[in-house]
Amino acid sequence: MEGLLAITDDETGIAPLLANKLKAHGIQAEVVRSVPNHASGVVFLGGLRSLTTESEALAVNYEAFAAAKSVAQQLTDRGGLFVTVQNTCGSFGLRGMELQQAWTSGLTGLAKTAALEWPKATVKAIDLEMAGLTKEQAADTIMAELLLGGPEVEVGLRVNEQRVTVHPEPASLSKSKSKRVIKQKGVIIVTGGARGVTAAALQALAETASLRFVLLGRTALTEEPEMFKHANTEAELRQILFDLYQSDGKNITPRELSTRVQAILANREIKETLHTLKQLGSHASYYAVDIQDQQALAHTLSEVRREWGQITGIIHGAGVLADKKIADKTPESFDLVFRTKVQGLRNLLAVTQQDPLDLLVLFSSIAARLGNIGQCDYAMANEILNKIAVVQASQRGADCIVKSFNWGAWDGGMVTPSLRTHFTNRGVNLIPIEQGARAFVDELLFGDREQIEVVITGDRVGQGIWGDRYELSANRYELSQSAYSNA
Repeated sequence: MEGLLAITDDETGIAPLLANKLKAHGIQAEVVRSVPNHASGVVFLGGLRSLTTESEALAVNYEAFAAAKSVAQQLTDRGGLFVTVQNTCGSFGLRGMELQQAWTSGLTGLAKTAALEWPKATVKAIDLEMAGLTKEQAADTIMAELLLGGPEVEVGLRVNEQRVTVHPEPASLSKSKSKRVIKQKGVIIVTGGARGVTAAALQALAETASLRFVLLGRTALTEEPEMFKHANTEAELRQILFDLYQSDGKNITPRELSTRVQAILANREIKETLHTLKQLGSHASYYAVDIQDQQALAHTLSEVRREWGQITGIIHGAGVLADKKIADKTPESFDLVFRTKVQGLRNLLAVTQQDPLDLLVLFSSIAARLGNIGQCDYAMANEILNKIAVVQASQRGADCIVKSFNWGAWDGGMVTPSLRTHFTNRGVNLIPIEQGARAFVDELLFGDREQIEVVITGDRVGQGIWGDRYELSANRYELSQSAYSNA
């Protein structure tokens, strides 16, 4: 390649070794602290650092985003090279991995999204198994992949000189075997569960067991003014609010009007969810709390324990979107999306360390598996959820159900009418709410313990996303590895 190849410092000594080896092949490689925007390529080695805390590991994801943003316009317009390197045991976390390493797993979500946004560029996520490798050997292995590796975006490099790819394969659940039991009267903490698709999943779960749901959200419940109670549609609410402001001689912008209306609708949906869960025989309560505030979260869960006892389950469904391509995404919007998923999970795990969890469910996204244009932050955050689930499953033992759902797009929730049209035009079928909720419960009851990450997509009659034929309402995939030796 021509131009500067910026190699970020891994702080272990691999970066300068790699740079020197590439220079010997005529490549203008330099070790950098920050990536200049004129660089023609980037090899991000932050995922190889010796990490001692979760905060250090999470910071690697932010650094990788900053590196990608620095060259995003250059690689969009002219092409080039962008490579992330991490150490999650050469199999992207599908086998033995330390918890600290799992928090760096967002790098693959970044690379897979960048590959879609920069079609002129060569993009790769490398997972290098470092166990037993010297720094010299690590540099040699990375260089060999850069110079001789195949076209795969996601490649694991093991110490036995095997290259590993990860891919989803169609799989069905066997309902003939004994189903797992969701314990009656369990106390389940749910984030993002008072509304949208998570609420639908909870209602399906409540049909199988009498549970105690503790729904957490940022929306504070308020009493709806009488004037709104007979308005059943968004348009009717907008008209009432607009007329109210007009009669008071005040102005309101369309954005402010939309915010007020959405707040009313959110309150209604939360109350309807609580009512439905109770009608199904479960207890349900709602707490307005920001799960990114660990102290406030701990205080809330202390109240829950005083009322209902120890917490037995977590369903983490909270999430926000702020779609923009890497070149246009601000650090602030990246942080909002990334933190909601990742810091939220981190806090939930921290404040329930002493609770006997037998259910840990994370709502991830197919964006983590495939990448998605405009969603590098969402893909990164959800890929971390996937890998934390794998680690948690290995630590918690057979008595705890641990699942990370890589959902395709649902026909509801975050999917607005305009977004639904966008998916339809692309030939992407949505997951019907009822079938998606059923698939959620079936996975908990009949899914194998070893299958932590599962991908569930909408009905795809004809040629499916990965080339197979399906005629189901909700298609299920499990992750598999293919290994082959270097030539």
